Amino acid sequence: MTSNTELSKDPTEQQSKEENIPLKTENTPSPKRFHNDKLMISTLLIATLITILIYTVPDWVFLEIPTRNIISEILAFIGIENILIPNLDPQYSSVIPDFLRGGEFPFLEATTQTPGIHIPSTNGDYWIVKACTGMQAGGLLLAIIMITEATWKAKIRASTAFFIALFIGNTLRITFHLWCVSFLVTQFNMDSETAFYWAHDVSSKVIGFFGTIFFALLIEKMDVPIIDQFADWLDWMWWRLENGFLFFKGLIVSDNN
Repeated sequence: MTSNTELSKDPTEQQSKEENIPLKTENTPSPKRFHNDKLMISTLLIATLITILIYTVPDWVFLEIPTRNIISEILAFIGIENILIPNLDPQYSSVIPDFLRGGEFPFLEATTQTPGIHIPSTNGDYWIVKACTGMQAGGLLLAIIMITEATWKAKIRASTAFFIALFIGNTLRITFHLWCVSFLVTQFNMDSETAFYWAHDVSSKVIGFFGTIFFALLIEKMDVPIIDQFADWLDWMWWRLENGFLFFKGLIVSDNN
């Protein structure tokens, strides 16, 4: 039996209401990851901590020495005479600013074991300090690999491929810088400091920018969603900034009323 009230309902209206009820299906979008404050803050803090530890705890001399040796061989092969400087001897210590010379403290840029190259044509000594290993960006990208949702197999594979690519690319980059210094000094009679500024300080920013993009794409190809992680952080920051703006806007409007 049905009541008179139920019979009086318009079937068309009832159907319309039922159609407006949202149905949960497999295609229903899940909440955005960047809406999870706890997840975004924790991953950002963990990535920052891992980056700092990777860069500061090792002295990276074990990477500086083979980098210097390969650079020396390439320079000699292309006709640029060079002499290996085994470590930061006292007679060369003045070329490293005091704030970079940390003695045996590994968290600074140079130690007493930092290797160097002397290039007679430029009358300059060039030191392969910690920053020359590329581990600033390397530490950051390795840290982000670790916190992504990829499988550990994919993380290990991506980290290995990235580290090898970073070593090769960074060695070629420094070789290019030193070749440019020699070229500017010998062909344009530029003093070594000015030549180093243009060949290293200026060009390294451009090379570093595009190099980081290349490495991020390489990691992405190894089934590690590193770009998505960057995007989540940026979306979260923008989302929080937007919400904060709307909150304060609401306070101002309510005060005016």
